[in-house]
Amino acid sequence: MSIATDDFIRSSGNLAYVNTWLKLIALVLLLVSLLLGAALLVKIVDGRTEHVVPIVINQAMGDAIPVDYRVVDAAGEERSPVEVRRFCEDFLTEAFTYNRYTVKTNLESIARWTAPEALTQVREALNLPRRAELIARNAQGLAELTSFLITETKPLLKVQAYFRARALSPADEIIEEGKFLAVLVIKPVKRSTRNPHGLIVIEYRQSSFEKKSEGS
Repeated sequence: MSIATDDFIRSSGNLAYVNTWLKLIALVLLLVSLLLGAALLVKIVDGRTEHVVPIVINQAMGDAIPVDYRVVDAAGEERSPVEVRRFCEDFLTEAFTYNRYTVKTNLESIARWTAPEALTQVREALNLPRRAELIARNAQGLAELTSFLITETKPLLKVQAYFRARALSPADEIIEEGKFLAVLVIKPVKRSTRNPHGLIVIEYRQSSFEKKSEGS
């Protein structure tokens, strides 16, 4: 076989190899184009679809508020509304449930779940001098979350919590009781042993809308 024939066979083989790769590249590009087209079509259809958004009613003002309940921390982990409610319930329980043996440890728990700038607000709401008087009488405090409302989720989580707090005598007589509205601004943070919910209160406001005490 001549050298010219060998060169022709070799060049034909190289050309076939190149053609094969070009066909594969063209096939890949076609598949990518189809996928992008399908994604665009889904996006267009989704944009034209009416989405059902959760609506909550502000019990204080009567406003109907649409809320996106997704709460995401810096690590991309979401918090469900159930967990947010449980955090607020734990927070208020630790804040307003006490006796002479648990008052110190409960306040320490609150400090772990509260940013330093909000801790002063929480302490003022707790009225610690009055609590000291009650503890001196061997009284105990109890708290119950009665209603819970997420009003905002971005950029921070904002919650309205309605709760009942009572102070009982050693004979289980009511010394004082009240109904309160607490507004908590909460920031999602990375979970830890110190803060397993990964939520921290950065602002706390509290108002009373019904309060009774001894003799009233």
